[in-house]
Amino acid sequence: MRAASALLCLLAAPAAAGGWFLHEFGELRAYHGDWLTVCADAGAGACRAVQFDIPPGTDAFFGVSRLALHRIDGSPDWAIEVYDKGLLAADVASVSFDFGDALIEVPANAWRAGDYQSYGAVDQITVTDAEIAQDLVDRIRAGRSLTVTYAPSGDGDGMARFSLRGATSATDAVQARVLARQE
Repeated sequence: MRAASALLCLLAAPAAAGGWFLHEFGELRAYHGDWLTVCADAGAGACRAVQFDIPPGTDAFFGVSRLALHRIDGSPDWAIEVYDKGLLAADVASVSFDFGDALIEVPANAWRAGDYQSYGAVDQITVTDAEIAQDLVDRIRAGRSLTVTYAPSGDGDGMARFSLRGATSATDAVQARVLARQE
């Protein structure tokens, strides 16, 4: 019984944040549960919180899917980038975020094909509407898991699954780093 109680406490506890460190790519990074925070230019550049799905035996650099929460400098806004292997961004007509207890359909005018910084990435979409992105970030911070679905499914299954363990810690760290830089 004690072991079960201890395990339950561990599972319910927030993810511990790791300390910031300078990565060989010149980025300031820190781990937060299943999330990684990254700030370019040794912490002076753009910051994001990232969660990868890299199944065992997968050799792809970004795994099979990736969720990145980009904090936009000079504003309180976020942009949300979704990568999924097989996603054909130019063909996607619908996107939804399923938190288990809530399904959020993202209107077509709230996202665009491509990654956060360009339109060139064919396997990524970015939620750019500030109000919708903030709602999704709030739900990501409060949630346990997320499945992003899109249609048509392209070469994949039309689903990208993410753990949200550590998302609150990661977004807090990104927010603090960006706000400190703006003062």
